[in-house]
Amino acid sequence: MRRHPRLAVLAGWAVASAALAAVFLLYTQPTMLVTLAGQLWSCVN
Repeated sequence: MRRHPRLAVLAGWAVASAALAAVFLLYTQPTMLVTLAGQLWSCVN
């Protein structure tokens, strides 16, 4: 069976776009930002 490189590239772009959209949606929630900031701050101290 022959692989289609164009399909693999398209699937890669789709996965990357979905990941970026998920991260964007997470950053629109203020509670997630506060939790993330608290976790980062606890790593520093």
